[in-house]
Amino acid sequence: MKQLGKRILILSEDKKSSQYYFKSFKKDEKLKRKLSAVDIEVYQPEDYSPVGLVIEAIAKKKEAKKANNEYDLIWVVLDKDGHANMTKAYDMAVSNDIKFGLSIKCFEYWIILHFEKTRKAFTTCDEAIKHLKKNHIKDYEKSNNVFDELKPLLDSAIKNGKWLEKEVNKSMPKGDKIYNQSAYTKLHELVEFLIDPYKS
Repeated sequence: MKQLGKRILILSEDKKSSQYYFKSFKKDEKLKRKLSAVDIEVYQPEDYSPVGLVIEAIAKKKEAKKANNEYDLIWVVLDKDGHANMTKAYDMAVSNDIKFGLSIKCFEYWIILHFEKTRKAFTTCDEAIKHLKKNHIKDYEKSNNVFDELKPLLDSAIKNGKWLEKEVNKSMPKGDKIYNQSAYTKLHELVEFLIDPYKS
């Protein structure tokens, strides 16, 4: 039986590294056949603050429903680094069934998890990038597409991301929120879907 196509929307605050990364799944020779019936939209709205991303996601969700062409998944991909109104953005996303793809401090934490299992807390995104360049990708820049280099390590990244999420949830004080933690990412869940969108 032919599988029905799926639609996924990814709204990113990042014009470069994360957009390059997620767009590359659809272009990859090995993955594009599996994703041939999957419509992946990745873009950055004009207001790419946390609240702006979620507001745009809600608007896109309503538009798609009105057009009878709903998304199967909507993700906002964002960093904790320096942003205000994270509480409002998170609550809005949860109440509207929008996936909150937060990385603390930034997207580069997810890249680091391709190479190592860690809960290391970085005070800034620059510090995370410095760690990445020193230990794993010496010539890393946000303007570079490193997907091909990371692709063989996707399974490790997913495994390490799941481990990190479990560890953070286990040690998080009762009543605290995920966006208050010192190290975190949810991107393994999104990547797992992109690798196999029809996995039951």
